[in-house]
Amino acid sequence: MQSSSGTTPAPRNAIIRYNLQGTRGRKVNLISNNFQVNFSKPSIKIYQFDLSIIDPNKKNGENANSVPSKYVCEEVFKQLNLGVRWAYDGKKNLYSPSEKLKINLRKIKVGRTTYDVTVAGPVAETSVKEIFDAVKQAGAVIPADAVNALNIVLAQGFNNGSYVTIKRNFFETEQRAPDFPGGLKLYSGISTTISPTKDFGITIKVLKTHQVMYPGGRLLDFVKDNLENSGKDDRGGGRQGHSSQSARLPQSLNEHQRKFFNGILKGLKVETSHLSYKRKYTITGMHTGTANNTIIEELNVSVAQYFSDEYGGELNYPELPLVNVGGKTKLPMELCTILPNQPYFKSLNSAQQMDMIRRACQKPKEKMNDIVESAKQVSSVSSASTGQHYKFEINPRAIELNGRILNPPKMDEKNPVKYGAWRMSAVARSGKIPGDIKIGFVSLLPPFRYKKELHDKFLTHIRKRATDLKILDIAGSDPPLEFCKIDELERTLEQTNSAYTFVILDNDSSYGQAKLTEQFSRRTQCVKLQTVQKVCGMNANRNGKGPDTTTMDNILKKLNAKIDGVNFGINVDGLPQTIFDELVMIVGADVTHFTRSDKKPSIAAVVATADPTASKYISRVKALYPEGERMSVEYIRDMRSVMKSILTEFENTNKCLPRRIIYYRDGVSEGQFENTVMEELGGIQDACMELKDNYKPRISVVVCTKRHKQRFVVKGKGGRIDNMEPGTVVDTGVVSPNFMNFFLNSQQAIQGTSVPCHYYVLYDDNKFTMDMWQMLSFYLCHTYARCSRSVSYPAPVYYAHLACASARARMLSRYDWQEIQTGSEEAPTEEEIERITRPDKFNMFFI
Repeated sequence: MQSSSGTTPAPRNAIIRYNLQGTRGRKVNLISNNFQVNFSKPSIKIYQFDLSIIDPNKKNGENANSVPSKYVCEEVFKQLNLGVRWAYDGKKNLYSPSEKLKINLRKIKVGRTTYDVTVAGPVAETSVKEIFDAVKQAGAVIPADAVNALNIVLAQGFNNGSYVTIKRNFFETEQRAPDFPGGLKLYSGISTTISPTKDFGITIKVLKTHQVMYPGGRLLDFVKDNLENSGKDDRGGGRQGHSSQSARLPQSLNEHQRKFFNGILKGLKVETSHLSYKRKYTITGMHTGTANNTIIEELNVSVAQYFSDEYGGELNYPELPLVNVGGKTKLPMELCTILPNQPYFKSLNSAQQMDMIRRACQKPKEKMNDIVESAKQVSSVSSASTGQHYKFEINPRAIELNGRILNPPKMDEKNPVKYGAWRMSAVARSGKIPGDIKIGFVSLLPPFRYKKELHDKFLTHIRKRATDLKILDIAGSDPPLEFCKIDELERTLEQTNSAYTFVILDNDSSYGQAKLTEQFSRRTQCVKLQTVQKVCGMNANRNGKGPDTTTMDNILKKLNAKIDGVNFGINVDGLPQTIFDELVMIVGADVTHFTRSDKKPSIAAVVATADPTASKYISRVKALYPEGERMSVEYIRDMRSVMKSILTEFENTNKCLPRRIIYYRDGVSEGQFENTVMEELGGIQDACMELKDNYKPRISVVVCTKRHKQRFVVKGKGGRIDNMEPGTVVDTGVVSPNFMNFFLNSQQAIQGTSVPCHYYVLYDDNKFTMDMWQMLSFYLCHTYARCSRSVSYPAPVYYAHLACASARARMLSRYDWQEIQTGSEEAPTEEEIERITRPDKFNMFFI
């Protein structure tokens, strides 16, 4: 849209497009997972063509121009037989180093459908030179279409071979993948992404990656392998661990099992062979009826009778639910075979998460060796395919560069910070538990599992440690211990009338339901049985080491934070600029989405510091249903009203408004900066103007994310490879050339290889130096109330993430989303969800 003068109006808030470097800290030598891409002819053009695949059989009113399934698109591309120089994005775009091509209407048959296929263009062109020019020019924007074209060209080399491509990750289809809990397989592969850099031009980031896959084979075998996980847990919880190989397939499924399998089978591609030919289908869900009781109206016979009459054989499992496969078509599961190489995108349960961590966790040297070997494989594949046509080759030597290690803040007068951790001698200020009955205990486990002997030991250890840490209100007469089931918890808590209750969980799925009972005047803390055993030194992993003080401390830190205590303060004297001489509000925000869902809303959380110690927070939660055909909401809608509410509460608490607002936003990619983060900044500014006409605080905006593929390891003496120390910062070499950005590793890796956080300073009224941004972000990573060690994100961002997770668990437990997705129940409104996801007046509910 243009203004009346014919020029495009300047944006309300402009993103910082220059790059700066810090100077503080001691030097460290690093190796990255970047590999330089060398172009013998950077001026070579890459032409884009439109591929149109139309189903002429679609009825009036259906979108005939919509992109068919991935399988159909790939089959059409293969049958076009364009040659190895062509690259395809799997949807509508083709790329070629030549502009000479024209394919008039061609009929291509895939399965039983004949499609009308045309290739038109070129419709656009780009070149590698455009990227090099943008890297060298200050303030320029890296051309996303050129980078995207290179990523597709690179991927095509793998697509031409025996690989399956999943989101720029490449997996060999014939690999011997190990078993994974739930009857699944765990594939190993290579992840790549083109990355223009400040000092090394165009590079490619390479990582070894893992992907959970459905196994090929009979659908009933997969169902049998998942019977032990088919409990009520929305995430596939139920009983944990690998499924029993001796499990027998039942003749029928109960309603909980049907809903469970509806969740994990939806979207799965299967093949049937009861016809004279093989036919492929996509499962859209589990039908409520079985083959015996589902009637085919046109024939007035049951599905079981139809298959018996039509194909001359009795079904072995006529009482199992049918699967819906589109339209009115329903199939018996025993006639379906799972097609191989299909990714499993469902949420993993706790057993699967633990297994994934165990398999994917690698020490730095092992990680780097895998990266180098993967880079060699990428180089080999591209050289044999698209590399020769687009005139590039990949240097298999990893890029080395320098970083700096920042000094940590002072956290405890007696115990300095070492390797990202410190021992807390006492809390800075104890909170207070209101009411006559301070604490109570409710076990969702029966007395024979949560025994009184164990409970007494747990209470003794917690009380003694609370006294050591100077946390009040824990001593006194023995608190009540009650036993109940999860559906009786609300009534039990009302009867015990304790202001703060420890709830001993029976399984992971009870967490959300337990949290739904929480109120400002009745706070709860959920504890697993394994945690109680760990505190008492009775856990098998303790090996006779006695009570676990660290676990006790973490439990008590959560308690103290929930009752308005302060666990520790931070000494800001080491910061290069003074900002805390006036009121500052540091804000963290995050949005979490659900996997492959068309009904569940996204959950957004905004938290903000409410006191000078940055230990007390104001919080708000929003439910965000997608608009139109979008699958999720990336930005926080109505940020104006959210921040206006937070600022009003801040003013009521502190008797004045903050002079500075520092906004840390998690989970946003570079392509979303303009339309997401800057929109939210506008909402913050609008909130300030609505509160007071002359209220104009200095606002800064920072995006921080760990959802990236950048890795670094330390290159030590004699070729030794180590993890980065906490405080390691990188702001040269491989950083983005056209943003004020840096990588900061703020945590000590307990296992595996460290993953740094990537920070982008997008807007800065406060005029901080790069040293200030790096030091402030590092200091904020030490203010996380749950533990006395630095964490991977600044605490406000971490809290926003926790608030999203806690709200999500409450929402999943409150509503039956299986019934909502099938249309049997009405979806709750955003306002209804917000009421149950954050207890009224309880800001620190997420701790």
